[in-house]
Amino acid sequence: GMSSADFDARFVEKSEDGPLMIMNAIPCHFLENNACSIYEHRFAGCREFPALHLPEVNKRLFTIFMHYDRCPIIFNVMESLKVEMGFDASTMQCNL
Repeated sequence: GMSSADFDARFVEKSEDGPLMIMNAIPCHFLENNACSIYEHRFAGCREFPALHLPEVNKRLFTIFMHYDRCPIIFNVMESLKVEMGFDASTMQCNL
């Protein structure tokens, strides 16, 4: 197996905003056939991904949008928000 330090050095990028760890590639190194190849052994950040339920989600919007087309959870939440906010794609405006 691989040590935690080796795993971190090879695959993980530490956030400057705190202890958040993110994978250093999109799509993830471990995504195979649209499934996680290390699912049983994934680290906490992956278990919580996309972390829409955690505080200060506004600080992670860039990361969330980066995964919009790859993560069904993010895609479905964003599409639901568009409907709820009355988003009009032709004007790029919300009609509340």
